[in-house]
Amino acid sequence: MEDKEFVRVADIQDIPSSKMKEVQVEGESICIINVNGKYYAIGSICTHEGGPLADGTLDEYEIECPWHNSKFDVRTGEVTSPPASEPEPVYEVKTEGSNILIKVHSKGKSPPLVELELLEKVKVEGTDVMSFKFSKQKSQTVIEGQQTPLSDYNAGQFAFFDIGDVSNDPKGPIRHFTLSSSPTEDFIMFTTRIRESPYKKRLAVLEEGANVKVKGPEGQFVLHEDYTKPAIFISGGIGVTPFRSMIKYVIDKKLPLKIVMFDSNKNQDNILFKKEFDDWSSLNENLRIIYTISEDNRGEYQSHADNNWKGEYGRINKSMILKYLDNPLLNNAIFYICGPPGMLKAMKLLLQEELKISSEKIKIEEFTGY
Repeated sequence: MEDKEFVRVADIQDIPSSKMKEVQVEGESICIINVNGKYYAIGSICTHEGGPLADGTLDEYEIECPWHNSKFDVRTGEVTSPPASEPEPVYEVKTEGSNILIKVHSKGKSPPLVELELLEKVKVEGTDVMSFKFSKQKSQTVIEGQQTPLSDYNAGQFAFFDIGDVSNDPKGPIRHFTLSSSPTEDFIMFTTRIRESPYKKRLAVLEEGANVKVKGPEGQFVLHEDYTKPAIFISGGIGVTPFRSMIKYVIDKKLPLKIVMFDSNKNQDNILFKKEFDDWSSLNENLRIIYTISEDNRGEYQSHADNNWKGEYGRINKSMILKYLDNPLLNNAIFYICGPPGMLKAMKLLLQEELKISSEKIKIEEFTGY
């Protein structure tokens, strides 16, 4: 395949020395970096868990992901510090006058791009959350790449969705979302909060039948393969989405994996997928879900005559975890944490410092919102 022509992506005044900027070029999120007046371009999405590299820090030729601190050499795209193990794609850069131009054909590998049809939008009443269901035919239209993706993704992975026609959004028409559907289901689904960004506003008004370009899957936040080790899920709010995918997959495949999930939300209305989780728990003795609500205190809820709440109150802490997990379970389990940055940091400290869980047994996924 021949290299495509150079395309303009920015003005030199847009990126001072030791600064970075994310640009969107033909479906690619690319980070442009200025090191002492010389420009470099690498993929802007961390190959570990999808963190935004352009929001990270730059030290000479090394860029650090703001999520999990993976580091990459901006000259080669190679990993210089884990947890990332895969390199970033790199792009040839040149300047003409005040213009910064790059070749859009990456030297690295890129996942295939397909077109999916929006089948259904589902709004969670009382919240700003919506789920978007897309087609999953084997005859997906492959726009780029040699294989059909998303027909055999791993539970917990994410993909990039290009919805087009997004105006006045500096990040362009592409975002990545964790797939809340299971690979065993006959549709592709992601679930997200609808915010005030131009992208989210455009997403909310997409009509059923619309075609969306999708690239993926990617990500390493997936189930471990040794089913003798229980899985402990700790979720906060919208961070429950990969766990829906994983739990549904385990149920459908009848895997011999014990799962305990602590699901924290500000109130009962914001508990996502609760009916499904409760139904699945009744079908599988290896699945237990502990819900906790943090916005209201116990006294306020008990004052409601119609209150039937049987879950926990307050944020997830050491005493709550030890109430449901004994020492053999704690010592043998793999822990998965997913939620907003503050919650993720607190839960990681709880596990490592208070419960003495080694970092090798902890997997994390961060939700920052848009």
